Amino acid sequence: MQNEFGLRERKKIARRDALIDATHELIREHGLDNVTVEAICERVGVSVRTFFNYFESKLHAALGATPFSLDAEFCATYTAGGPSGDFAADTRDLLDQVLERPMPSKERIMAVIEIIKAEPTLVTRHMAIFESAVKEIEALIRQRLDAPDGDFRPEMYAMTVFHLARWATSLWHDAGGVGHPRDHIGGAYSDLRALIT
Repeated sequence: MQNEFGLRERKKIARRDALIDATHELIREHGLDNVTVEAICERVGVSVRTFFNYFESKLHAALGATPFSLDAEFCATYTAGGPSGDFAADTRDLLDQVLERPMPSKERIMAVIEIIKAEPTLVTRHMAIFESAVKEIEALIRQRLDAPDGDFRPEMYAMTVFHLARWATSLWHDAGGVGHPRDHIGGAYSDLRALIT
């Protein structure tokens, strides 16, 4: 996947990963409550300001959770009924946008799981981060469909988008991490279709 990004982006990914690794090391050594952002930065050799360019808090770093954001131009196009006018096709493009940012390797995901097992208080934060991202997607879909608050379809569609993103990432891992998780969107849809058709 590294060759999917330019030199600047690869450097950012490497620094992000270094901050995550340092956070995990310090948690293993001292426990979550005793780890500070300053200690993480000292281990990596970066400023606190740099840390906050990547993560909102030490908890986000422990979970490897970078800020969730989508391309503003795409979001405006999507909520206005584009890019094609077909809801299913455009929501597939929305999934492509979700997978646009660099995804963690299988090993990094396993490391986060081990940290969560050791520090169960992270479960609540992990769920909150996930729910916030789902709500952002749900809001886009609700606006696209002009759905009232009592209509629960946007919530279901948003959850499905994220589960498809997770499954496409799993298929990418199974393929050795070659290429990009977006390359496996078709496979994720095919696996879902086997259940519902």
